[in-house]
Amino acid sequence: MKALVKNSLKAYDASLQNLDTPTPGPGEVVIKVHAAGICGTDTKIYQAHYHKYKTPVVMGHELSGTVVAVGCGVDDIKVGMPVAPRIQVTSCGRCRACITGRDNLCGEKTRIGFEYDGAFAEYIKVRKEQIHVLPADLDLTTASLTEAIAVIVHALRPASIKPSDVVLVVGPGPIGLLAAFFAKTQGATVAISGISQDHNRFILAKELGVDLILVADDEADAGMKELMAITNGEGPDVVLECSGTAAGVNAGLNLCRAAGRFVQIGTRSTPVNVDFMKIAYKEIVVTGTIDHVPVDWQDAIKFIRKYQDKLSPMIKDIYPIDSWKEAFQAAEGGQVGKVIISFPQ
Repeated sequence: MKALVKNSLKAYDASLQNLDTPTPGPGEVVIKVHAAGICGTDTKIYQAHYHKYKTPVVMGHELSGTVVAVGCGVDDIKVGMPVAPRIQVTSCGRCRACITGRDNLCGEKTRIGFEYDGAFAEYIKVRKEQIHVLPADLDLTTASLTEAIAVIVHALRPASIKPSDVVLVVGPGPIGLLAAFFAKTQGATVAISGISQDHNRFILAKELGVDLILVADDEADAGMKELMAITNGEGPDVVLECSGTAAGVNAGLNLCRAAGRFVQIGTRSTPVNVDFMKIAYKEIVVTGTIDHVPVDWQDAIKFIRKYQDKLSPMIKDIYPIDSWKEAFQAAEGGQVGKVIISFPQ
């Protein structure tokens, strides 16, 4: 089978290889991959800006596909079922996070595309516990967004977004765009901020129903005045920080209204300097978030099934596995929505 392998921790040391098709052991399932999304973490791994993974490893962790083989002890998952597997493979099962149902926070967790071979291959082997069966009427390419949507579902639970809220999303990358769309489905008024080079993503944001665009590096942009006007000068009720940059974090804290909610969704591998006095003086409720838990996947699948037609603008950029370099260049270029790698069916 064809598979995209990160060969070492060196930057850009990846190659398309022919590997043996996996066979399932006890309790395991083999999936024929239909589509796999490129996550920001995948680009960090490719660029050597993220080092918590083993090599060599097949990259990728956002996928949808069809079951083609099951091992002994797998009775409830059948060949032919459309599925999306959760990224997490194992956790310790002993720490406080694990025993309280928050295994996404386990320090010993392992994941596909990191410690186990991942999604950028024609076939992938996973544990039966990772499997989430998809509705038969859910488009498989759209279903490759399941992991990314699960991240958003998990992140936005503590934000408790209401129709009366004004929500600011900082950073119009794929996660930011999905967060903005999710907030719109909750009835909120949604603004998204970026810089002038995000022009194409601002167009996409409008297609997804975002109400207001803020161009941070354009002094003539009227978006900030409009945001303050609709919030009576107080700032947004909720800030969803999706850029993971110091500028984005601090801008979000500056704009967030007193007693507002701030969710840090964007991540990076280096420290970010934050003015914590903004949090103290305005009594901002700040929440961190990472990954997801199984219930988030169940809710993400329901969400995608309900809104799959409206999510279609996010998945216009689809590349065959043989064009993986062009796919990564598109993802790194920051001008598109979710970049998808497709596989022959």
